[in-house]
Amino acid sequence: MRIEAVYQENLKKLIKEMSLDEINVITLCERSNSNRQTFYYHFRDISDVVESIFLKAKVGYAKKLSDYDQILKEMINYLNSNYNFVSAINKSYSQEKLYSFMFSYFYSRIGMLLKNHKITGIEITRYMSTLSANELVFWIGNKRKEKIPALVYRLNTIFIYFVNQYQSDMKRTRF
Repeated sequence: MRIEAVYQENLKKLIKEMSLDEINVITLCERSNSNRQTFYYHFRDISDVVESIFLKAKVGYAKKLSDYDQILKEMINYLNSNYNFVSAINKSYSQEKLYSFMFSYFYSRIGMLLKNHKITGIEITRYMSTLSANELVFWIGNKRKEKIPALVYRLNTIFIYFVNQYQSDMKRTRF
């Protein structure tokens, strides 16, 4: 196993024992049987390890996601299967890494979805990516109290509304 993967796995294990704010480079190096020089060769800080974990995540990567509902469900499945990790990140100084990971996921997937439906609108892509990421960060922070079907239905309804509104606005503004 590559040393980067060792740090990533050990960080996930340490998060089960203590908060991310309590974990430092020395603790992670001791758990990984390495020294700080090796750590700093690969990462700048603990937050960089968190980011690398998210960059490595392949959410719905092999699947062809043909609608927003599927895109949303894939992210929810990832969040649920990694709940301890994402919940700890959400409560830490690295919360923006979680948000950025989700925003990037939604931005690329929604952009492709709209492109496949011949809708060109960076505004709707950016808006729905921001909304989706914010809602899921809140959902994780709220201990997933809202039931998944209700969450998916609510966000899917918003998505459909904004896509339809955007298309009707575009028809009105054409010369």
